[in-house]
Amino acid sequence: MEPADRLKVLEEVFPESRKSIRVLSLFLSNPHESFTKYMVEKLAAVNKAGDVLERLTSLGILCLVDENPRAYRLNTDNVLVRKLLRLLEQL
Repeated sequence: MEPADRLKVLEEVFPESRKSIRVLSLFLSNPHESFTKYMVEKLAAVNKAGDVLERLTSLGILCLVDENPRAYRLNTDNVLVRKLLRLLEQL
């Protein structure tokens, strides 16, 4: 099963969290890339991703790498992020 297919399974398991899963999956699939809010909304096919980005940042899952424009990257130093990456490999 491809990584993208694995994440779609999570969307089906947690339908009320679809936006969060799509945003998180974008970052987990591209752990070393930075994305602006606009890019996240376009690539993850979600509207109004700002609340999700702020929540994931406050949890330490994402880190802010630029202020103007605001750009976010996966915080690969975070223990939870490393576990999520391993979990996706095992799905």
